[in-house]
Amino acid sequence: MGSKGKPEWRFYLSCDVDLQVKVRVCSLYGCLPGVRRKHDLQEAAQPTAAFAVAQLVAGGEVLGLEAKTTYAETMLEGCNWSEWLTFCVKYRDLPPDAFLCLSLYELCEGRAMALVGCSSMPLFSKKGRLKTGQQRLQVWEGAALDPSQPQLLLGKPSLSQRSQVGHLEHLVKLYSRGDVPRCDWLDMLAFKVQRMRSAELQEAVQQQVLLLSLELPVFPHAVLYQQPLSAAAVVAQGPGVAAASAAAAATGQGPWGPGSGSDIIRIHDPEVGWENPAELKAAKLARSVTRGVIDRELKPNSEERRRIAAVLRLPPNKPLQAEAKALLWRFRFSLVSEKRALTKFLKCVDWSDAQEAQQASELMQQWAPIEVADALELLSPDFKNDEVRAHAVATLQAKDDDELLYYLLQLVQALRFEAFDDSRLARFLVGRAAANPAFAIFLHWYLFTEWEDPEFGGRASAVHSGLVNALAGAGRVGEAVWLAIRRQTDMMSQLAYISKELKMSRFKATRATERMREMVAESGPCSELAALRVPLPLQPSTLLEGLLPQDCTCFKSAQLPIKLVFKAAPQPIDWTSPAPLAGSVHAAAAAAAAAAAAPLAAAGSNWPDAAAAASGTQLRSQAAAAAAAAGDASPLSGSEQQQQQQQQQQRPAAGRCVVIYKKGDDLRQDQFVLQMISLMDNLLKRENLDLRLTPYTVLPTGSDDGLVQFVPSAPLSRILAEHRTIHKFLAQTQADPQGPFGLKAEALETFVRSCAGYCVMTYILGVGDRHLDNLMLAPDGRLFHIDFGYILGNDPKPFPPPMKLCREMIEAMGGQDSSYYVQFRMFSCEAYNILRKSADLILSLFHLMAGASIEAIRNNPENAMLKLQEKLRLDFDDEQAIEQMQALINESATALMPQIVETTHRWAQYWR
Repeated sequence: MGSKGKPEWRFYLSCDVDLQVKVRVCSLYGCLPGVRRKHDLQEAAQPTAAFAVAQLVAGGEVLGLEAKTTYAETMLEGCNWSEWLTFCVKYRDLPPDAFLCLSLYELCEGRAMALVGCSSMPLFSKKGRLKTGQQRLQVWEGAALDPSQPQLLLGKPSLSQRSQVGHLEHLVKLYSRGDVPRCDWLDMLAFKVQRMRSAELQEAVQQQVLLLSLELPVFPHAVLYQQPLSAAAVVAQGPGVAAASAAAAATGQGPWGPGSGSDIIRIHDPEVGWENPAELKAAKLARSVTRGVIDRELKPNSEERRRIAAVLRLPPNKPLQAEAKALLWRFRFSLVSEKRALTKFLKCVDWSDAQEAQQASELMQQWAPIEVADALELLSPDFKNDEVRAHAVATLQAKDDDELLYYLLQLVQALRFEAFDDSRLARFLVGRAAANPAFAIFLHWYLFTEWEDPEFGGRASAVHSGLVNALAGAGRVGEAVWLAIRRQTDMMSQLAYISKELKMSRFKATRATERMREMVAESGPCSELAALRVPLPLQPSTLLEGLLPQDCTCFKSAQLPIKLVFKAAPQPIDWTSPAPLAGSVHAAAAAAAAAAAAPLAAAGSNWPDAAAAASGTQLRSQAAAAAAAAGDASPLSGSEQQQQQQQQQQRPAAGRCVVIYKKGDDLRQDQFVLQMISLMDNLLKRENLDLRLTPYTVLPTGSDDGLVQFVPSAPLSRILAEHRTIHKFLAQTQADPQGPFGLKAEALETFVRSCAGYCVMTYILGVGDRHLDNLMLAPDGRLFHIDFGYILGNDPKPFPPPMKLCREMIEAMGGQDSSYYVQFRMFSCEAYNILRKSADLILSLFHLMAGASIEAIRNNPENAMLKLQEKLRLDFDDEQAIEQMQALINESATALMPQIVETTHRWAQYWR
């Protein structure tokens, strides 16, 4: 109640809502024209897909950029997305006549993409209230969007023209937001409208009407439209208003309403954040190459050197102020010997000024050679100039293939920011792939998984065509690599077919294992897998010589991952041999198979057009058919000794190779996180700190499937349930009566080191959803993490600790007073400081993933960089960083909430 006994109604003003506009596209009810036509003509069922494009329209123009959903498989009753779309426009910037417009497109194999129809709805009601909650719009088939007249395609009729169910739905919305008084006994009768709504949806489907279900964000209070006041209006109201507005902003008052200071008016300055035009003009005059004499011998004094050093220490994502830009430009000639300064100097250049750009390009060629981290930063979206990006590629050309493989994932993503498909970066990657089979196979899969991306798919397909042509012209080795890629594609297609068949049968894990073995047996539909000779996609130097059906199993999981056991050749593949993939097959037959693949490679130049006209599913089927037609179902290089040890660890033992095939999950985020863990592991080894990590390999082969390296291990939850303590589990294979706690000292040290490494790395990457089911322990004492679905601080559990350090892990080290726990803290602090020294490299790699299909980064790349920078604490020196890490360890070791959540999770798993 208000101060005078009247009901209080609180609300927000739209000009104060500093959030981006969002909409959730839930589902489509009704049969799409393509599906309807095939059903009526009783044609053979072919896969069809649909996607929606959302736009904000006002004043006859489109506001910002459009947003697209992913592809969804269509059925007779419609399709489902359940996907949030975020626009670059904020609620505070919306005009009162803003409309949300949606266009629906249909994709069908064998036909071009077709527009199904459009629909629209105003974002504000006639009374200026922002619409929220569930919405259902009718799609007008065959109608195209006209930004000048979005009101012609309204998905909802006016209230007077709605049916009885429409009136009831309107009343339900009024009831849900508190505009209708509540009456319990009457509400129970009124909410039977839900059944009527379902009946109306079924009737709409029968009448061949398309209904699109949406969800708009709900706010704690109503949001009313309010145009921001101009500076002139505020000045006209008197000088006291500005002071009152500042006081209100300082106290954080709001939302607006009776008794909440509604007489205070906030000042809206549209030029906030803009650079001062006077300063820009002064900087322009100071830089002018046509005025005065250029002093190439000008040197900074001690104070200026201190300021320059501070600028050079800034992280890559930190924008430079005008004063810093002027300082670097003034002393640019004295900085050419400072390799760290090049990226900062190039940010100072006005590339729209031809003379200034030319001078910067000439000076860049004289600069000291830069490191890989700086070259990767120059390939980020912050640098658009072709000469700058070419300079970065020239730096990478001096690196060997082993080092480039660490960054290949980011280099492929950097192709997004190139001006042309046939860029220098693309030619560089294709050239390296033509000379290195492993490089070519990884590049193929990295590009292949991006074909379904609506923004990047066309370019990825064009670069892939260049790879195909390069392999076709690389002689016998190139033909063998192309044949290997075709065999891998055929193998993945058959594994996808097996996984789909098992899921459709709805078998349990035991019965699914039996069915899977039947399918790959000699008489099964996928018997080719038992004799297929193909390089392992996870490790191209390993030759697989066929599947061992009796050793393959299905895991107990909703997605039914398959554990695949292959026979493996004892020696690495020799790509220079006459027939590197041939076994008992005669060399002439293998040459004939390679010759059959050559015409297909020559036809690769037509693939970009196919990518533009077909969905990713169609492209995958084309690749599988092509395989059948081919006739066959820096800082990280380290020492050579470390590289040989790593290759020996990844090489299969005893003639067997075990991998996991997963269908139904997008593995690209796991791949990225594990790549960063592997990179950090090499950074630590370069500083002679081996924390004995297990950066197992993950290779997505599509948007929802891929391969995972199998590491013999068990989750901590099962270990503690069966053995009660970690010591008893390790004692099975690492017992030593003379050692600490009855274990071998090396095994216990391995456990301590791996715990330290993963605690630090998961903290830096912000890995969430940590519980004992995704902490694995190997028999030799190596602890490692799996399942990286939540990163950068996102966590479905409340009050997560900074790192996962449970009581059982500390007890395995001997308790908090033991010497092993002291070593754990020492390793953690040392690793943290080593990784902080490579912050520029880590931040640059994250920045290059800005457009990748990783939601935690793609939704807000700037925020992701800030979160990572906050974890690295670049403002601390080493001593302060050690104190920070010690405090984080103490907080994680004594946190109570994780124990409660772990108990809840364990009970949930039990009842499941």
